[in-house]
Amino acid sequence: MATTGPASTYRRTTVSRGANTAQLIKQQRRRYAGTVLHSLARTQRGRPTPQVERVLREALKSLGVRLSPTWLRHIACEITAGRPVELP
Repeated sequence: MATTGPASTYRRTTVSRGANTAQLIKQQRRRYAGTVLHSLARTQRGRPTPQVERVLREALKSLGVRLSPTWLRHIACEITAGRPVELP
């Protein structure tokens, strides 16, 4: 026996809203992480690469962003050199 009344409509709407909300939160976190990365790039430019890498790892970890050691090193080198950076 299938229900086609208001309850089934409500259930579908709630699920789709939850999926949209999760996607919006994910996008928002990624944009925020990008903003933090650009801020770090400005403040850490010209510093030693290991120091930049350490600061970058801690800042991104607190935001829930996990990058491989290779990407962290690459981004730290780019920041040290003063080049523009983006998250992979």
